[in-house]
Amino acid sequence: MAICKYCELEMNEAEGCVKLPVKTVDGDFDPVLYGSEVGNEPEPPDHRCHDCGALPGHYHHAGCDWEQCPRCHEQLISCDCAPEEPDEQANQTEG
Repeated sequence: MAICKYCELEMNEAEGCVKLPVKTVDGDFDPVLYGSEVGNEPEPPDHRCHDCGALPGHYHHAGCDWEQCPRCHEQLISCDCAPEEPDEQANQTEG
């Protein structure tokens, strides 16, 4: 079982997760619903996300490798749109 720490539901049984803002260098964005990603064909209504189990029309669970960044439309977990953490900024200026 994989329980999501945000919605507190079993990921492969829940329809999806709660709406969490995506923090970017340009401010907060609404997350992209599964099945409505830019550049991808819509998913059939019963086809769950291969990684987090969300159903089309629902939000991915945090950390899902299929979730798309609403700012750049790339993979959210690997794009460069997130703001730097304060510790990272301090390390760069000290260097």
